[in-house]
Amino acid sequence: MSDSLFTEITDEATNPLLGIDTSFRSYLNAYTRSFSNHVVGGALDYAFDSDFAVRQKIQSLSAWGRLSKSIDSQDITQEAKFLFSKCNQAGMLKYPEIYDIVRKCADRLELRLPIVFVREDTDAKQIYSIASSIIEPCIVITSALASDCTEEELTILIGMECGKIQNNHCIYSFAGSYISNSPAKFKPVERSYNHTIGNQLICALSEWIELGDITIDRAAMICCDEPEKYGEILSGLLNRNFTDMYGRNDAGTDYTAAKTYFDTNRNVGSRYLKAECGLKRSEKRIAAALEFTRCYALYQWRSDLEKPENVLISAEECNIRCNIICGAAVM
Repeated sequence: MSDSLFTEITDEATNPLLGIDTSFRSYLNAYTRSFSNHVVGGALDYAFDSDFAVRQKIQSLSAWGRLSKSIDSQDITQEAKFLFSKCNQAGMLKYPEIYDIVRKCADRLELRLPIVFVREDTDAKQIYSIASSIIEPCIVITSALASDCTEEELTILIGMECGKIQNNHCIYSFAGSYISNSPAKFKPVERSYNHTIGNQLICALSEWIELGDITIDRAAMICCDEPEKYGEILSGLLNRNFTDMYGRNDAGTDYTAAKTYFDTNRNVGSRYLKAECGLKRSEKRIAAALEFTRCYALYQWRSDLEKPENVLISAEECNIRCNIICGAAVM
């Protein structure tokens, strides 16, 4: 061995840069520690407390155990098999615009990057997510919806699905498709549960669907470049006849009415706040989203944003106000 080669090896062995741990496991551990800072009482700090509470109630129902087991072990598995065999996976070379948005949303939510599929086998304008105990999280968007949306609209739709994945909504969302009577609802490849679903579970799932909207709206706002524009963007999307996986269509949503309610009541204390019966369900949803624009939790996730001049409210107060606005029972 030549002296010069020996010197190179010796220098390399003593290079202090080589002492830095760059393994993927170390990165994952650091990533998890950062994420754990946002977990409070078993739920994420931005999640709507009533969403979490109603899911706890659903889990206590015996009928839920049978239904969720069928969805987890069969329905979602069959959906995943279909996606992997028939659909295109988005990446840096194919559908890069969609892939970039998913990366941005996952980064802002500190979420592990989900797999993204684009379906070209249907003209339906749909987006949904799947995840189970054996299936890696996936977001599915039809090419018809992707081509019909602006970048801002795609960001909030994909942000919602990232929120569903992050808050363990996917199995509940699939269950929601069982109880919906809308002909426009999402139809999975397989529906393995053929037993009657009792009224108690139907009522609990119906209640959860609207409460879950508040959580995924907040996730999408964290993903937005300008969260204060979220309500206006969502309203525009709904008024273009966007139909969600439960078959709900909220065309005719009046953003101005929701914004007026928020502006009128933003300085009213929670104990004096009253729900506005004249607002539609989707308008109450937007008013609740506007409350989150002045919540500490948003700016803890998005430290790059400039905080509003008005006094920020805690996550607890934001939840109380959203319960009142949406007419939900405070759990």
